[in-house]
Amino acid sequence: MKNTIINMVGKTPLVRAENLEKELGISKIYLKLEGNNPSGQRFDRLAHLLIKDAVSINKRTICMGTPGPLSNSLALISQFYDVECVFAFPTSSRALKNKLFNKENIKLVECGKTQAECVNYCSEMSEKHGWYNATLGMENNILNMTALSFISQELHNQVKEEIDTVFSLMSYGFSVSGLHLGFRQLWINNHIKKLPKLYNCTINEGNVIYESYKKNSLKIKPLPNEKIKVTRYNRHLLNFNSSIAQDALDSIYDANGTITGITEEELLKYTGKFKKIENIKFSTENGYAIAGFMKEVEKGNISNGNHVILLNDGRVDLDVRRVTRNEVDMSIDEIVSNIDEWLMEYTDPLYEIKEALEQAFETGFVLMSFYNNQLSGISVIVHTGFENFIPTYHLGYIATKRTIKGRGIATQLLRKAIELSGGNISLHVEKDNNRAIKLYEKMGFKKSYLRMIHQSR
Repeated sequence: MKNTIINMVGKTPLVRAENLEKELGISKIYLKLEGNNPSGQRFDRLAHLLIKDAVSINKRTICMGTPGPLSNSLALISQFYDVECVFAFPTSSRALKNKLFNKENIKLVECGKTQAECVNYCSEMSEKHGWYNATLGMENNILNMTALSFISQELHNQVKEEIDTVFSLMSYGFSVSGLHLGFRQLWINNHIKKLPKLYNCTINEGNVIYESYKKNSLKIKPLPNEKIKVTRYNRHLLNFNSSIAQDALDSIYDANGTITGITEEELLKYTGKFKKIENIKFSTENGYAIAGFMKEVEKGNISNGNHVILLNDGRVDLDVRRVTRNEVDMSIDEIVSNIDEWLMEYTDPLYEIKEALEQAFETGFVLMSFYNNQLSGISVIVHTGFENFIPTYHLGYIATKRTIKGRGIATQLLRKAIELSGGNISLHVEKDNNRAIKLYEKMGFKKSYLRMIHQSR
């Protein structure tokens, strides 16, 4: 279980928004779905890095004084490491009743009436006892940006072409600073020729701040938060007075980016329209990047290219991932047993499945699909050793859990196999397996020849 959860941190899926492309007349649009992290949010990246940092300097107690997404991520991931967590929350905080914190390695402390008191408590206790202070915005700003910089590398690997724009939600400014850091490193190492233009989507007042920033010789002149009307959709965006804001605006300026201001009416309009045409789950308050992209298209500022929209809690129920031998908790025999069971009458002898699986882990691909974080399918793609004589890759097995039906699991596994192999792939299918034949033909395969096996086998 540990390896499966830990290796699901990051490596989130990138999916084409083909329906949105047709609706807007723009190609290509990609959605980076951070909601497919284990706890359903982007903060898992930072939580994992904080825990690894604490362990590396031999600190086994992690203290945090701010309830919210990061504490949820720490609670989930910390249980797989030899660490304890101390969360200090105000006495009125609903987080104190959160079942997520009901774990042996977690201690909850009721600390005063304000968040500031909790932050101070963590600072004092960490200094006194040698604990690791994980309070967001304190000692871990660099780690936060580093964790987010990994998204840039993932996008580069997933898109496989130059990226023109990246749209993200802007709150504290960590996202844009981290993305810029990652893309700048790719550019320095000659992996990309240009920096993507970074669009940072937030409440309308963000435009005012950015224009003021440019007019004041690139110095921030924050808009007082008390002038901003707080609603359920923007309460997590009122952080323009943060010490991170200057770095964020510098990153936007350096990347030839901009801030796209979104009114609440625009947020509801654009996200509502999007949810009707794309089967992606996300909270409306995290939909500013979607709204910003659609608004910029309407303004005529976006042309065909490679465009990425980063959704902090966007997710799909079915997540297909390539896995390595060290990333799964099951033994080879357990994986073979699942494949054998799920293939039913179309299975092979266990030793054949095992040999194919071991070879695929070494030189080919092993894919696993997770439906709501539950293993739902396995695909084994072996390397044939040829480039031209026969296709380089061969789809040895594709097996799906029979109790999860109608979710397109086989289709998504097959699509991922085609993507990883570049279409240089073959497969075998029983002559009477009409259902599978129809799927394969739909995905671009065609009958080539009849496979014949000597009877001595």
